[in-house]
Amino acid sequence: MSFARPACTIIVSLIAAAVSSASCDQSRGGAPSPIGPSASSVLSLNAKGKSLGTVSLRVTVSNTDAFGSPAGITNDGLGDYVDGSQNVQAQLDSSGTLAFNTFNSTHGNATRWVNYDFSHPTDPSNTFEPPQDHTKNYHFSTGGSGFSPWVPLQFLGTSGYPATECGYMGNGFSANSSTGYRVSYHKGYEDTQGSPTAFAVFTRTSVSPSVWTVQPAGSCSPTSNVAALRSGDGTVLYGYYTIPFLFTLTAR
Repeated sequence: MSFARPACTIIVSLIAAAVSSASCDQSRGGAPSPIGPSASSVLSLNAKGKSLGTVSLRVTVSNTDAFGSPAGITNDGLGDYVDGSQNVQAQLDSSGTLAFNTFNSTHGNATRWVNYDFSHPTDPSNTFEPPQDHTKNYHFSTGGSGFSPWVPLQFLGTSGYPATECGYMGNGFSANSSTGYRVSYHKGYEDTQGSPTAFAVFTRTSVSPSVWTVQPAGSCSPTSNVAALRSGDGTVLYGYYTIPFLFTLTAR
């Protein structure tokens, strides 16, 4: 079963008409609106026996975005990132979020990585482009924003739940053994009402087989493709950059 790109209004049986209307307002540039069932609905569904089991994934990191333009996060040329292979962790975890790691410190240097392009700052006067040590990256974390309710990714696109939602995504990487950076889409310091960063937009494109996409653009992300670059502890902001990406998550 497949889903087309979500329209401005997501019609789901458990979502009130007022919420659907608010979703349209958001796509015109307003604040993010709830796009899924309430937390109590999720808890109720869990109580009925629909558990949040861990889902092992194959992650495809595209070198172009959904429109065919060059991506700002690209792959290492070694194919898909497969959970449990080459020190990669790629799962929908028991919290209903994506956990994607290409580096595990217990295994020495990384054998897989992603590449960043910081050549498109939103401020043309910003010339800062950090170096990247590919042997010491990366950890992607995701979850619900304070401005958009979160439905576990395992539930997206199933009966009574929307096919798409907004959340945060954050990632860390190293320039060397002692200097780290964060790239954030509406995460942490960036999760504010007027954040210039994009939401990470999660979409269930197929239930069987189970496939999701993640990208920083969509009907519930008024600002597209913009991420913040900060120091490893998050306290120093180096600027905002246009960094489009497209990840496809396929259940194994």
